[in-house]
Amino acid sequence: MKIKRYIVDSLPQAVQQIRLELGENAVILNTKEIKIGGFFGFFQRKQLEVIAASEVSEKKAAENEEPTETEVLKRLSNMEKLLENFSKDSSDGPAQGKLAKWLERLKDQEVDLEVIRFIEKKVLTQMPAVEDFTEQEVRDIVLLTITKLFQDGIAADGLDPNVNMITLLGPTGVGKTTTIAKLASRQVLYQRKKVGFLTADTFRIAAVEQLKTYANILNIPIEVVESPDQVALAISRLHNCQLIFMDSAGRNYLEEVYVEDMNKLLSQPVQQENHLVLSMTSRWKDMKQIIEKMKSVQIDKVILTKWDESTCYGAALNLVYHYPYPLSFLSLGQGVPEDIMLAEPEYMAKKIMGVDEDAGSSTKAERIVSAF
Repeated sequence: MKIKRYIVDSLPQAVQQIRLELGENAVILNTKEIKIGGFFGFFQRKQLEVIAASEVSEKKAAENEEPTETEVLKRLSNMEKLLENFSKDSSDGPAQGKLAKWLERLKDQEVDLEVIRFIEKKVLTQMPAVEDFTEQEVRDIVLLTITKLFQDGIAADGLDPNVNMITLLGPTGVGKTTTIAKLASRQVLYQRKKVGFLTADTFRIAAVEQLKTYANILNIPIEVVESPDQVALAISRLHNCQLIFMDSAGRNYLEEVYVEDMNKLLSQPVQQENHLVLSMTSRWKDMKQIIEKMKSVQIDKVILTKWDESTCYGAALNLVYHYPYPLSFLSLGQGVPEDIMLAEPEYMAKKIMGVDEDAGSSTKAERIVSAF
C-alpha cells in the first residue's frame, strides 16, 4: 500500500499527478484547503491538500485483478490509521500555536515583519520541549523578549546632565511646545536648576504665546528668534541659565528648506542635545518617512508623544529595532509637568502585548530570556 500527500492549486491537477504516480486504481482519501508560505498568517496563499493512496498491490495491479471486499475493508482501515498518524505529524505543535497567537498580536500592533521574525527566532531558539511551556509562560517569554529589545534602545538618562541646551525638533502637531514645558518644569521644580526658554517657532504665533505663558508661570526668561542667525545672540542673553530649552519650528518635514533650517539652527557654539519628537498617533510608514528625511540632522534621542491617544504601539518597537536613536521620554497627556515619563521598556512592551501593567513574569520565563 502506498499513501501520498499532494499540495496543489486545484483538484484536477491533483488527479493528474495521482494517476501518474499511483496509477488508475488510486483513491483520494481526503481533501482540504490550506494556507502555505508566509509567516504565521502573513502573506500566505491558499492551496489544496490532497491525500491519496494506491488500493491495489503492485502484483495485483500487474495482473489486473480486483481485490476482494474483505481485503478492501482491511486496507481502508489501515489507511485510516496511516492518515491519522500523518495528520498528527504534519500539524502545528501546541507551543507553536501559542506563539502564533502573540505574533498575530504584534502584527495587529503594526510591528513590521522583520521585527516579528526576529522575535520569533529569539523565542524558538530558547524553547525547550513543548510540554514544558504553559500559555502564560509563552506569553511571558514573548513579553520579556520585547522588553529586552526596548532595553537595548533606551537612553541611559533622559537628558544628558553635561549639556547646556536641549532642542526639540520635529514636524508640526506632535506636541513639542507642551513637551518642552513639561521637561523644563521638572528641571525647575525637582532639580532646582536655572532654566531658560528659546523659541524659533515664529511660524505659529500661538506656540510662542504658549511658551511665554509657561515662562511666566515658572518665572524663567524667554528669548524669541526669527532666524537661525539670531540664535547665538539669544543664547548669550541667557548666559545665567544652567540649561536652555529651545523649541524649533514645526513645519512640513518634506520641504528641503526645513531640513536646511534645522541644521543651521543646531549649529551653535554650545554643548547641546537634540531630541526628535514623534507622535504615536502617526502611522509607522509616516514616522519612518520623517526619520529618513531628518537623517542629515544631528539627532541624539527620540521622544514619543501622545501615548494616551493611541491604541497601536508597534511603531515604538520598529523604531528602536531599525534606527540608532535611543528613546528618552514618553508623553502621556496634556498635564504639565506630570504627564511625561522616562522611556520604560517593560511599560512599552506591555502596551504592545496588551498585558495588564501589574502583571508579573514567571521565574522560568525570566531565566530563559536572560540567556538571550
